[in-house]
Amino acid sequence: MSCRNFAREAQAAFAREVNQLRQYEREAADRLKGLDSRPFRFMRDEAIKATAVIADADKLKGEAALEKCPNATKPIRKICAGSAQLLVAILDKHVASATPEYDKPQYATAMAECETLLGLQPLTTRIRGNE
Repeated sequence: MSCRNFAREAQAAFAREVNQLRQYEREAADRLKGLDSRPFRFMRDEAIKATAVIADADKLKGEAALEKCPNATKPIRKICAGSAQLLVAILDKHVASATPEYDKPQYATAMAECETLLGLQPLTTRIRGNE
């Protein structure tokens, strides 16, 4: 990764997976409204696959090397990996319980930061508690 094109390279590297996570979040929110029939287990398992791509250990190490850039760079992959892991945990809680408890504002803030860094408009869903 280069210091100059870091954000563009991040978008190319894992924006597809972030969009997949957003889709599973929308589907989970629809399921809470009775509009989607996919089980939470399926959504969680698919979110785990997308998270694995985003949270690739070697790529996270490469991103950490960008701390040496003359201009400050945000660790986009690290931020998005953290929000992806939060979504997986939330979906896992939905698998285990019909009324799970989790920190909606924490997830909403984390995922919104990832989305914004990738040039995406943050979602409004029941999962985030902002719908």
